[in-house]
Amino acid sequence: MLSTTVSAQTPTPVWSDSSYYPSGRLPQYNEFMNNLYPYPPKPRNMWEVGASVGATAIAGDVASIFPTFGWGVHVRKSLGYMLSLRLQYINGTATGLNWQAAENYSKNQAWTNNGYVGNLVTQSGDRLPAQDQVFYNYQAKVSDLGIQAVFNLSNIKFHTHQTKIGLYVLAGFGMTWYDTKINATGGSGNYSSAFNSITNITYDNRGDIKSKLKDVLDDSYETPAQTNDDRDGSTRFSGTFGAGIAFRLSRRLNIALEDRITFLRDDLLDGQQWTEHPHGDATLTRNFDSINYLSLGLNVNIF
Repeated sequence: MLSTTVSAQTPTPVWSDSSYYPSGRLPQYNEFMNNLYPYPPKPRNMWEVGASVGATAIAGDVASIFPTFGWGVHVRKSLGYMLSLRLQYINGTATGLNWQAAENYSKNQAWTNNGYVGNLVTQSGDRLPAQDQVFYNYQAKVSDLGIQAVFNLSNIKFHTHQTKIGLYVLAGFGMTWYDTKINATGGSGNYSSAFNSITNITYDNRGDIKSKLKDVLDDSYETPAQTNDDRDGSTRFSGTFGAGIAFRLSRRLNIALEDRITFLRDDLLDGQQWTEHPHGDATLTRNFDSINYLSLGLNVNIF
């Protein structure tokens, strides 16, 4: 239905509409329209403002729960036929829950401070068995402000009329803020008894395990997750890459389906950075976490 609606539009060619040109280029426009000059002038570079809603997810050590809610706003300035700059702010909440049990969390104070006892390694190197198993979970509130270069892949021929469908890619950098908490306690204390009662933890039983965990866990997310800083919340420089497709609804209005990934040098967006070793002490995981924002936006072009 959307494709049919878009195809029914008949956009005004850029070269024949004088409103697309600044006053300084109107003499060339008049000469072109009167067949006195072979080429039309370059149209003015436009501004765009837009808003989007979508799903925010973290790719890390804890499985994401999808979908979750996020939103964003942006302002975009065209620099030519193919390149524009965009200033964008996004805000979202990502959640996650592992169906696998963890025991090697003794270095993660978010769990140990709530009474859970994981694997301990003695000074002689002997590893003592864990008293409690836990199921990693998190809720992360994320904000990101960044500037991106947006490359339009659908107007390479120049001086053509407005395209109905536009493909684009983007890359940029910015600042990302996040505050992650975990659900380690309920109304009657920690969940150690409930967690330890879950057995037969296999891939085939993951659905049943998730159902049991959802019955046990409340929605409090009361415990600040482990961070690299000795404070709640973290701020990081970040890089962003993404791609999208825009559907023009009218001369001024378009909708865009976009997916962008934000990379940070941080492994604690999901509150977890320790590997599960059958022997020895806990060690750091190998990869940093990233943020994915899949969105649908409504954009308005203005001069």
